[in-house]
Amino acid sequence: MKKCLLVVAALIAASSAVAREPKKKKEDTPPPAPVVEYENEDPHFSDALAQACVAVPAEQETYDGRDNVLITRLEDGGRAFFHFEGGCDTTSMMFADSIKADDGAQCVAPGDALVFTSSYGDVKKCEVARINRWLDDELISPELE
Repeated sequence: MKKCLLVVAALIAASSAVAREPKKKKEDTPPPAPVVEYENEDPHFSDALAQACVAVPAEQETYDGRDNVLITRLEDGGRAFFHFEGGCDTTSMMFADSIKADDGAQCVAPGDALVFTSSYGDVKKCEVARINRWLDDELISPELE
């Protein structure tokens, strides 16, 4: 009798454990909303460019310390605002002695990559998402004009 009670108790305990609803898998949280691109409201931000030719020697600055954008001097004397897909870092961009297209040319278009090379041996490749003209209040280095 005791064995029968133990078997019944074990079956009841096992059936309630099996009968429970499985734990719900924690839903993946959606990715965060994209950061508002407040640079689009900047009065220096201008029309989109199909291509930009980076000047030599390289002269660049970041925008608000962000990793996905860069302002650099162009061969035609103006400046361009580059938006990158990601994978770039401010340090590599700021300390680059050379900025060239992936194929070694100075001109780059959206979808191409810019390669940042420093005298320290660092090389960083960043894919260009889009390019806009950047309007200056004054030239960065008038002596280079």
